[in-house]
Amino acid sequence: MTLTEARNFLRSELLAVAATVVPDQKPTVTQDVGPVDQGALSDESGPESVCTITVETGDPTTAAPDPGAQIGFAAETLESRGWKVTVSEPSEGRHELTARRQGYDLTATARTTDWRLTFTGQTPYVDEL
Repeated sequence: MTLTEARNFLRSELLAVAATVVPDQKPTVTQDVGPVDQGALSDESGPESVCTITVETGDPTTAAPDPGAQIGFAAETLESRGWKVTVSEPSEGRHELTARRQGYDLTATARTTDWRLTFTGQTPYVDEL
């Protein structure tokens, strides 16, 4: 698998999970800078090694978001798609999970003070593909 193929897979997974968790809203890709070198020097030289993508969704018309329920449903959805999920204890209104699948890493975050549900994923490093 190439890094571009891994990036496309990750992007489609993030969009699919976000659309399932919040079905009445269209998820939005808010970050997708393409392949970058995570260990680059300040001149950004070096081979491309990973892709990081962020997708946001949520319902801005919801007056009282339920981030615990959103993260719980996101965990169920990810597990049904083959991800190994760990849900963290809520801290200061922040609800979060981490997930891993075949070298891909993902976090999902929801807050009691915001309607957004944010998914951020990273592809495996090139040498792991």
